[in-house]
Amino acid sequence: MPFDAATRTIPGAVLLLAAALFSAAPASADPNDGGFVDALAKDGIAFPDPNAAISIAHTVCAGLDQSNKSSILAMKVMKETDLSMKQSSYFIGAAISAYCPQYIGHTDDSTRWLTPGPPLM
Repeated sequence: MPFDAATRTIPGAVLLLAAALFSAAPASADPNDGGFVDALAKDGIAFPDPNAAISIAHTVCAGLDQSNKSSILAMKVMKETDLSMKQSSYFIGAAISAYCPQYIGHTDDSTRWLTPGPPLM
């Protein structure tokens, strides 16, 4: 039995079909993801993995859903990343704007003691 082109194409097509059926479909991206990552970059906050930043942002919103204070969440972000308090506070604001806008205007300023004031002279 000769091995011709028709014989080779059928197994190839079956393999391609099987691969298409069993491969995981890519998760659909939230349309806010790009804007969130761009906002961080605009402020000089770079994450090697943008998906990690997006995941942390969703965790921030989950924390706000559980009535955690935004200042506490900012400290947690600061602890989990190498961001400064100012950067983590900006991160919280960007996360709220992108993923949980119902909390806009509901942030607290209880970490203002961490921001150095003007020199006392």
